[in-house]
Amino acid sequence: MSNRNRWFLSLLSGAVAATIFATSAGAESQVSAEDIEAVTDGAANRYSLVAVDDDILRVDRQNGTVSVCKEQNASWRCNPVPLAEDAYLAEINDLAEEVDRLTARLQELEDGASGGATVPPAKSPEKADPETGSENETSRLNEKDEEELERMMTFTESAMRRFFGMVRELQRDLEGEGN
Repeated sequence: MSNRNRWFLSLLSGAVAATIFATSAGAESQVSAEDIEAVTDGAANRYSLVAVDDDILRVDRQNGTVSVCKEQNASWRCNPVPLAEDAYLAEINDLAEEVDRLTARLQELEDGASGGATVPPAKSPEKADPETGSENETSRLNEKDEEELERMMTFTESAMRRFFGMVRELQRDLEGEGN
């Protein structure tokens, strides 16, 4: 893990802890004494408790784990909250590795360009012949289809010309009303 990632993690952890502890002082009074005893297993000073709806959010002050405690069958069950932070850190590490790999590849390409060695380009798709507009193949359309395509293109061109003509007329009408 890079220093930047560690710094970000420390900052994020501190912000989360500060938010939880700041809100827990007032929220602990909402949790009854019997619930505090049941949820903390007698170690009330170890945990910070926050009432959330009918559940209790329990933050372990020693190791920072967060659990949601629910009352089930007259007893409290605390389940750890999945850590999104772990997923974020894994994603950050994956992206950092990709950046390192791409930086090394870029450096390799730049070194190759300056050293006179050539790096083979990635294979590109075949380009169309600029004069014929085709890929040096015979037309894939038969004569009937070519005629149909030409009729459709003519119709589309005519429709677009009419549409833009109406837009110009509308603009002139609106400009005339504005004076």
